[in-house]
Amino acid sequence: MQQRAALWITDAFQTSPSKGIEAIAGLIPITLHLHKLNSRHHLHYAFIPLSHAINSLLNSQYTKNQTPHRAATSNLTAKQQANLKSPIKNVNKRLNRVRNCFNPLHPLFFPGSRIVDHFSSRMSFHSPSSSSDKDLYQHLQSLNLTFRASQINYNSIAVIADGSVKKSHIVIAAAYVWSDNVVTKELQINSINVTSLEAKLMAICTGLIPAMEIDDIHNITIITDSITVAKKILEFKVDLLHNMFLPLVSAIQSFLSKDGRNKIHFWYCPSKAEWPRHKLVDNQVKVNICVLIFPSKDLHLFSKKKECDDIFCKWQISFTNSLKKGHYFLNFEDKKKRVIKPMYTKGGVTNFIWPYLHQFFDDSHSLKDS
Repeated sequence: MQQRAALWITDAFQTSPSKGIEAIAGLIPITLHLHKLNSRHHLHYAFIPLSHAINSLLNSQYTKNQTPHRAATSNLTAKQQANLKSPIKNVNKRLNRVRNCFNPLHPLFFPGSRIVDHFSSRMSFHSPSSSSDKDLYQHLQSLNLTFRASQINYNSIAVIADGSVKKSHIVIAAAYVWSDNVVTKELQINSINVTSLEAKLMAICTGLIPAMEIDDIHNITIITDSITVAKKILEFKVDLLHNMFLPLVSAIQSFLSKDGRNKIHFWYCPSKAEWPRHKLVDNQVKVNICVLIFPSKDLHLFSKKKECDDIFCKWQISFTNSLKKGHYFLNFEDKKKRVIKPMYTKGGVTNFIWPYLHQFFDDSHSLKDS
């Protein structure tokens, strides 16, 4: 079935090897896809509501203050657990590796209690209108003016935040608080087993929450290289990151409700722009070395990413060692002469090799015409 889909996508010959054209089309093998869905299903149990009946069937540490059912896994004997054929048996092992709790019914996210319902006009987001160099240059000029104004006005303050994820999954999130053209606070927090998106959010929280606690401050300018994370604060939908947002949302509501003049402005500054003040924080999070030796569980997004990485690794290993890809399968290379491995994200392998194929077809047509 999947071979027919790959043939339709690639328009290859009917006798083409199945695994070869699946890799080019970016179609992951069905067995690995089912394995991913099964892992996602187990992970979903960590985020069901507190009143869900399934909680009473899990182990005592995952019941969420519910009374364990008499048929709960924690009440079964070792022999009964060995003979048990149920997804609940594997859910307990899966939840033991996740440290993020998800409560979709938290009062701060009820309609009418959210930030977007009361303070959306006092929170602004500024980013370039397009990705062109000209628009980026104009945006940085406006950022310079905004930053200077925040340093002249004694009721304003600027916070520059950035986060970085090391190869060992160690995260360094840092923030500099600027006032009167000097750094008044250098803040840093370290964590492990989180994604880059969560690292950016940690950096914003690290700098913004202490800035809102300073007296006689009415305007706060947050400069970050991830405006996507900043906009999630005003999103009306319940996000899986919202437990990390809780202390930030609570602090923002207190700050904005305290005085009608209080405002928060988010400004986008990419690392590639090398804006001098942002570069100070960017260098700190990239150069600093932090070693966390204590064991740590995974956050939800990191756990999903880890599962996808494991699936990719299994697919790439089985593809490399398999003969079903074809004895004469052409190994494609990127611009750095590295062999492109099978993938199904960002357009798959086709997204990388299409410019080369397009150039090949153009050259073939030019030769034919000549």
